[in-house]
Amino acid sequence: MRRAVLVLVLIASTSIAYAQDEFEIQVYDADTAKLGDPGLEVHVNEHLYPQVSDAAHVTFEPHYGLRAWLELGGYFQTAMNTSGDFAYAGVKLRAKLRWPRRVWCRRIGLAINFELSDVPAQFEPNVRGTEVRPIADLRVDRWYASVNPIVDTDLRGAYAGRPQFQPSAKLGFALDDAVMLGAEAYGAYGPFDALGSEDVERVYAAVDLRGRWWDLNIGVGVNRGVADHPIAKMIFGIHPSS
Repeated sequence: MRRAVLVLVLIASTSIAYAQDEFEIQVYDADTAKLGDPGLEVHVNEHLYPQVSDAAHVTFEPHYGLRAWLELGGYFQTAMNTSGDFAYAGVKLRAKLRWPRRVWCRRIGLAINFELSDVPAQFEPNVRGTEVRPIADLRVDRWYASVNPIVDTDLRGAYAGRPQFQPSAKLGFALDDAVMLGAEAYGAYGPFDALGSEDVERVYAAVDLRGRWWDLNIGVGVNRGVADHPIAKMIFGIHPSS
């Protein structure tokens, strides 16, 4: 138990985010929506300094439990500049498959998320891409940890067809059933055939709040390895069938 927590802490401290996907800054858990249950998440991510041209990103993510083990979802992305004008910033489709929680008395969760994206070149030079996100999480008493060793592949651009390593991780401690404090870490290390050619990291201090039919994730992140500003993020989830 102690060794498992230590390993996850080390991963979280070294696998931190790139000027990463600024529309969805999230470490996934291994759960999926219940069969037949809809839901919606709203992601709001904002640069803390107004001189950044696209200072805020707002993403709407509906999802649906198609099977007890399969969740389908999508993203509709928008960006707002410093003048307050919104712009269309692309769409993504995803499918998340999970393994039943049977490992170590249901403490360990395993899942995998597949994603296909189409984003205007203004926000993503490669325009189209895919993401494969394995997910492993652990719940022990009040501790929670999740690791997402993401493999991202551009379908256009300089890295087209070359899988890239962009891991993320989360470690949290629940104060009670409604409040969890933690840290999230995101990294980008370039293509697997040139690992280390990119070395960009971001770490967030985060708070998770949970109600009967809603949840809220708030965080502020700082970065290393890229000329970027700190980013504040918020994810508000609505689960009407919960």
